[in-house]
This record gives sequence, C-alpha cells and structure tokens, in this order.
Amino acid sequence: MDVLTSLSNRADYSKTQLEFILGGWVMSSVLEGKSKILTEDGHVEEGDYDKTSLYALLYAIYRAVGEMKVANGSSFEMTFNTWGYAWPADWSACPISAADPQRFGKNAYAGLYQAAGVKQRLWEAQGKVHIVEMGCGTGAGAHLICSQILPACTYEAVDMQAAAIATCKRKFVGELAGRLVATCADATSLNIQDGSADIVAVNETHVTEMPGVVTEEDQRFFRTALRILKPGGFLVWGNAIPTATWKACFDYLDTIGLKQLEARDVTREAVAARDQDQPRVEAFVAHCLDSFWGFRIPVLGPKRRHEAERAMKNFYRNPGTRLYTNMKDGTDSYIVSCFQKV
Repeated sequence: MDVLTSLSNRADYSKTQLEFILGGWVMSSVLEGKSKILTEDGHVEEGDYDKTSLYALLYAIYRAVGEMKVANGSSFEMTFNTWGYAWPADWSACPISAADPQRFGKNAYAGLYQAAGVKQRLWEAQGKVHIVEMGCGTGAGAHLICSQILPACTYEAVDMQAAAIATCKRKFVGELAGRLVATCADATSLNIQDGSADIVAVNETHVTEMPGVVTEEDQRFFRTALRILKPGGFLVWGNAIPTATWKACFDYLDTIGLKQLEARDVTREAVAARDQDQPRVEAFVAHCLDSFWGFRIPVLGPKRRHEAERAMKNFYRNPGTRLYTNMKDGTDSYIVSCFQKV
C-alpha cells in the first residue's frame, strides 16, 4: 500500500478505511527500500507521488480527526488547506480576526479581491457577481467569501476530490440558501457554460509547479478559466510556486487573452504566516497521527510516523521543511495576481 500514489480521488474514505490504509502503509515498510519521503526536510520528488492520491488521503483524514482545540481556547476543523499569508500592512483593513486559528488561509481568500479593478467591478455590481473557484478544496474559502466578504455573490466551488466536496456539502452548502454550489469535477475539463463567470478564483491550487514551465495540464486549466469567464471578467490567482514559473505563466496568460492587471509579491508575509502558525501546525499534525493505530505498531509504526510527520509539515511549509526554505531563499514566491479577459 503506497498512500502517495494508490488512493482514488473519487473515494471518501471512512475512519475505519483509513485505519486499514495507514496500517497497510506502515506494514509495507518491511518490503520498501529507500523511503520516498526525505526525513530531513519532508521533501517528496514530483514523480514519487500522485496529487489525487495525496489529497484523497488528506481530506479524508481532516474529516476523520474532527475538531481540535488551540491555545486560545477556540477549536477548528481543518478546512483551510491553504498556507496563506499575514495581511499586508498597506492593504485595506484585514477582515479576518487575529484570533481565528485558520486566519492565514482565510487571508489568502480575502486577498484575492484586493485588486483595484476587481474592487471597482464589485462596487459597480453591488457585489452581485458570480464566482467559479477552480480547485476549491473543502469549500471553506467559498463559504468565507459568500458569508463574510461578498454576501451578495453566487459561487460554484469545483474540486476533483470527492472527499473535499463531501465536506463542502456537509458543512457549508446548506448555510447559504442556494448561493453556493459544490461540484466534483476536474478543473481542466468543466461542464460550465461559456462566459458565465464574472470572476474565476484560483487559490493555492495544485498546478503550475514545474520550474519555468507551463505544462499541458496547466494550459488546459487556464484555457478553461478563460472559456468560462465573461468578456471583461477577472481571473484572481494566488499561490506559492517556483519563482521561475511565474513569468512563464504570465506570458502564457497574455497569449490567450488574459491581461495582467496586478501582481503582488507577498512571499515575506507568507513566511511570517508560517512562522506564526508553527505551533498550530505541529499540534494538528500530532493530533492527526495520534488518531490512527497503525503508527503505534512496534518498530515499524514510529518509523512511518516520523515520515508522515515530516511530509505533512512540508506540505504546510512549516519552518524547517523544504517548501518553507524554498520561500525563504527565493526558490518559490507567493504572488497574488489579477488578470482580465480582453
């Protein structure tokens, strides 16, 4: 059992199923040679994992382990699977409470709507816009935008992970009186009407990760965004990706008719967020790993637990991991950008 490659994005694994899956992964270490996970910094090579399997595992774990309390007494269920960033000082007042355990992920969603052109359109439309999010995860960001940031908007949240969409329907859709729709689909091939979205939102979606290259998958992703946008509509996109990839993406978007309006580098704020969020991340990772018996199997369990801990912390760009270091040294940059369909 290789949890990095063998799980299905169409499945929503139960706690019992996860116990057997993770137990099988622990036991399989007997036959495994060199581990795919570098325990020094949590790095996993691109070719050693499949993102659909990885996210199928994570979203199922988030649901299975439920809520966790943090030091200030509040509790959260992990629904913002986003690194986010500390709110830039020169933006308008931050709409997210400083006491919110998931504030940095929420900042990443609220920050998508800070571009001047988007603000102007929202003002003209009195907030009555239709948003499509490509790669919505659990839909927590969609719920935030609909409930707190743009309470007059309608929103379709799309993700290819069945477990993530199940969480969106369980926690968020019913609260919004039909304004939020959750769709399980591949964002590179959507059954959404041409020219139907005022805004396409992309927040830390798992694309554009090959240094300096816009892959065929990336191109399909962006062409889909272009197709479903209305003329004059906006693509708002924030992520931390290889610095060398940003120019290639910007150039490609220009060639297909998406004009760049703004690009704000928030890497410094993203690093600050990871530093401040470190205690919560470490407590949450421990909470997850403590929840499964497989990691208590003598000899094999502790070894796999260490690998899983390092990999999860790297996924969250926790200090001391490869992805955190990549932001610190400039290998990766976190940019919030805005484009308009011409």
